Amino acid sequence: MLKSMRIREYRPEDFDRLYRIDRICFEAGISYSRTELMFYLHCRGSATRIAEVSGEIGGFAIGRVDQRRAHVITLDVVPEARRCGVGTALMNSLHDEFVRCKADFAVLEVSADNAVARRFYERLHYRYAGVLPGYYGGRVDAFRMVCRLKRELDDAVSRT
Repeated sequence: MLKSMRIREYRPEDFDRLYRIDRICFEAGISYSRTELMFYLHCRGSATRIAEVSGEIGGFAIGRVDQRRAHVITLDVVPEARRCGVGTALMNSLHDEFVRCKADFAVLEVSADNAVARRFYERLHYRYAGVLPGYYGGRVDAFRMVCRLKRELDDAVSRT
């Protein structure tokens, strides 16, 4: 059970911790290099959300909006903070930013071997849109998944 959690925006002093978390969450060859991670944190249209769990960074999500299409670059949650709502809170915050930027849909890639992650994204209304053979290191296929964000926008309007 989490004592406390808050979602906030990225700050430059977070970088080293995010880099370490990505290396915990993904094996070598799949995790981002320092240069790649820096690129995604700072590229045009980028949005990064940080989950602080009991005062420590327990996870992060990076997304990017290009015109009316959003792309979830990565969702990383440390093992001890999984299944506690951290991933869902990060994705909801990222989706809110996508809607604010007027994106119509979001896409992401998930390992075909990761049934837990696939079910997680299905619960967030992502649907399968294709297979990317050898996407991860030329060895593991990925599924491309898509989520329509209009539903998110309709929900936001109905809450006001």
